[in-house]
Amino acid sequence: MSEVSTSTRERILDVCLRLFNESGPAAVTTAEIARTAGINEGNLYYYFKKKEDILLALFEAFEAALNEVANASQDTGDAGDGSDAALAYLQRWFRLMWAWRFFYRDGAAIKRMAPGLRARTVTLADRGQADIKRALKQMVKRGLLVASDEELERLVVNAWIISSYWLDYLDTRHNVGRVTRDHLEWGFAQVLSLFLPYTRPGVPPAFPASRRKSPPGQ
Repeated sequence: MSEVSTSTRERILDVCLRLFNESGPAAVTTAEIARTAGINEGNLYYYFKKKEDILLALFEAFEAALNEVANASQDTGDAGDGSDAALAYLQRWFRLMWAWRFFYRDGAAIKRMAPGLRARTVTLADRGQADIKRALKQMVKRGLLVASDEELERLVVNAWIISSYWLDYLDTRHNVGRVTRDHLEWGFAQVLSLFLPYTRPGVPPAFPASRRKSPPGQ
């Protein structure tokens, strides 16, 4: 494939990621994709025969991004207690879920449109939760958290639920149609608030809880 073809394909995928995040894959038409990418629909079908092919390609990119976050080192050496690194690690996970939010928000529609992703999405979710749990166990080992295995399991599940569905909450509860960076930081603060009861004395400043009772703009 030529360099031009590669760049066009990548541009299509970038456009689809943005449109799918904004409106959901089911609501975005191939005509809208082509128009936004600056090509005609015939050219779009040259690269992707159907929307399912686009979803499969985006999922592969999502897997690569997830692997990059999962493999990011939390090793801080002898500098400090590791709280800054732990916070940064959790932020990377949350921002990944935000950057690819349509995969979490529109799971049911995606499974209908791309049946081949059913098993892969479950596997990836299991892997993601396992990686987060592993990170939390490292935090317990370093003394950043004080929690039993059972408590860690609940933390992982609850943090995953909030991270996955906070956008739906903004939409249905507060009519937020356009998510800003302030909303992103507010959402992350909600996740961090789950950890505060399990932090040891002196650590909470590194895990700030949101003082705002409602999202920005409310």
